[in-house]
Amino acid sequence: MADPQVGSDYRLNRKTFLHKGIFVNEGTQVRVMEITTGPDKIIVQFMDREGFPHTLKGVSPEELQ
Repeated sequence: MADPQVGSDYRLNRKTFLHKGIFVNEGTQVRVMEITTGPDKIIVQFMDREGFPHTLKGVSPEELQ
């Protein structure tokens, strides 16, 4: 993925994993909230099955489609 933009929606290209007790499935739709130069790289927001928003840090540009 080239140059993700803040506020844009993407699909997370990462194998299914557990994040703070919530399963995040491969292909989950995420919205870019912030792009940093530090170790957190890209901070995204996703919605769980019940529709509650959650923040995920440390996403790399290559993981966004």
